[in-house]
Amino acid sequence: MAHSFPCILCGGPVRRPLFGIGSDRFWRCPTCGLVQMNPLPAPGGAPGEDYAGFDLENYRKFMAEFRIPQYERDLALLRKHAPGGRLLDIGCGMGEFLDVAARGGFRAFGLEPSRTAAEIARRRHPVVRGELGNVEFKAGEFAAATAWSVLEHVPAPADFLRKVRGLLAPGGCLALRVPDVRGLLPALSLAAYRLSFKRVDLPLRVLYQLDWHYKHLYGFDRRTISRLLADNGFEAAAVRSEPSFDFRSLDLRMDYLPFGGAAKSAAKWALGLVLLLARLFGRQDELVLVARKKG
Repeated sequence: MAHSFPCILCGGPVRRPLFGIGSDRFWRCPTCGLVQMNPLPAPGGAPGEDYAGFDLENYRKFMAEFRIPQYERDLALLRKHAPGGRLLDIGCGMGEFLDVAARGGFRAFGLEPSRTAAEIARRRHPVVRGELGNVEFKAGEFAAATAWSVLEHVPAPADFLRKVRGLLAPGGCLALRVPDVRGLLPALSLAAYRLSFKRVDLPLRVLYQLDWHYKHLYGFDRRTISRLLADNGFEAAAVRSEPSFDFRSLDLRMDYLPFGGAAKSAAKWALGLVLLLARLFGRQDELVLVARKKG
């Protein structure tokens, strides 16, 4: 009998895999379009460590050149709907967004599962090490919460959103960033995989972080992320499309790829072309949303 399971978003039957790499299988719901891993990784164990062995110098350069300016734009968007107060950054990493939020007038707190990252962030901000389901905060404690590149890693995103909603004060806001599976780069990566008869899988492995402890378990687009938020007590207030990289920062982003020399240079220019085309055709590969707690 063919494998089938209910979609976690719409409940419809999902029967046809989108792609599979190693033991990981991804499927796209034919009804709502949500991309999801099935089966999910086994739960349990200590929080994972994706920062161990990082080239911290390159990482900090990338954050300074690309991600922090992006965070500043994200904060400006959030402040239109939540001008200040206590803010919880879920998956705060080494605290770069906490720095931006604190400069922008928020009382910034962090939550981070990585010991390495949490220890660095804790030197500058109050940070709890752990995951959202394993720590206690007061109900209604925060005016705003942020989850940058987090929701796609969460095994039960509806439960996650309901927990975040409980932490927010009435009218509080959640801001989040998720990859957009309708972006040009994911579409080309999937096309390369299929046209090569599954031989070219590196782009998909990188996009879905399949070689990391925290893999991508879900792939969203505007419709599916908006529906997930609405189903779990949030009303979308703002949404915009963004790239996950720029040409200037590509050398830093590509530092971990398993090749160099001419191949790496060719890959950089190919990605630069994809970046340009994605902007021209409005098919960038990340979504940033601000959603307000309903009720």
